[in-house]
Amino acid sequence: MASPLHALDHRLVVEILQFADSEFGDVLEDEADALQTHPAMSPQFAAPWITYVSDFYSRSLAEWFIEARGRSLRRDERMWLEAQRKGWLSIWEVVAVETGRSIDLRDALTHEERHVYEVSASKTVERHQFVLARVVDADSISLICGMHSNALDPIEGAEVIESVRKLLRRKTAVTPDRLRDPRVAWRMLTGWSDAVERRSTPPRLQNNDGDPILLTVDRWKFDRARSAEIIERLAKIPGASPANDNSFDFIGANDILTGHVEITHHNLKASTNSIARADALRAQIESACEGLLRSHIRSHQDPLAQWDETSSSPSAPPPPASPEVDSVIVEMKERHYAEWLNQPLPALRGKTPLEAVRTKSGRAQLDAIVKNIEMIESHMPAAERYDVRKLREALGL
Repeated sequence: MASPLHALDHRLVVEILQFADSEFGDVLEDEADALQTHPAMSPQFAAPWITYVSDFYSRSLAEWFIEARGRSLRRDERMWLEAQRKGWLSIWEVVAVETGRSIDLRDALTHEERHVYEVSASKTVERHQFVLARVVDADSISLICGMHSNALDPIEGAEVIESVRKLLRRKTAVTPDRLRDPRVAWRMLTGWSDAVERRSTPPRLQNNDGDPILLTVDRWKFDRARSAEIIERLAKIPGASPANDNSFDFIGANDILTGHVEITHHNLKASTNSIARADALRAQIESACEGLLRSHIRSHQDPLAQWDETSSSPSAPPPPASPEVDSVIVEMKERHYAEWLNQPLPALRGKTPLEAVRTKSGRAQLDAIVKNIEMIESHMPAAERYDVRKLREALGL
């Protein structure tokens, strides 16, 4: 049913863009360039955006096209362009998926619901994800005409929704008319792009001193006969705390572990998590053990060096589990989430889930978090899944 309408839309978009190239050449190019600055931009999203969303002197290109060529349009073409005029871009939650056929969507901003016929996207999205898309109603069916290639998880999507609500100054449902404003559409796209970019950008790791994390190891050799003397001297360094007979933890301010030293055979190894801490510990060791150490070597390891590879590579299939192992896993999850309800969470500004759920904003945040947990659990083998309904019941969601 949907295929002929998608074909009609594709043909009209091509005609409208050709018309716009001759009428709005430079402005059209500027709009296309602006879209290309956004990550994961695709022609399938950009072409409908420019045709139906972009503002060309207070009108869309489709409206200019109708004014210029309206008399030559067939009835079905005019009806389709009128349906497109009534469509809108929004952030839609995936409520249900029939793979290879359709998706049930709920608009997070207008609260409207649609059953859309969509073959390709229904093979990639999953329940509780958010999609940035234009939905168009034509007679008795609804179609997606322009969808961003990246879906967001519930927590990511909730952040974008909140930023758009701030622009709209509305916490409850808005009308589709408000979302047809190009400024609102750009806010949605900008927030979406920021979320997509954060995914591909390694997090900035730092220690308690504010130094970038860089795992650093210093090594020295020494005469094995002098090992007892070296251990004795290391013990006198301020902050040295014996871990066992041949190793020390180094404790800094506020009882923070800043380094670890091991003595094995004729080698001394000092491990820290930043260059600044490594330099400070090296100076203390070489001062305390002056004349006893030789052949210093330093090595580094960046914990994010393989970020792109590990984040994009498929993980190896897990080994087959036994019913006993599955039972232990589920039991551990039960205990974890029972405790989680009373744990202060940074995502909830230090409140526990049971405290946060008492406010409207807290309930919204928790709903996104619980949906995220549901998505994670849905990917687990059935025997290992935690029943997330227990969390919803405990929180009254």
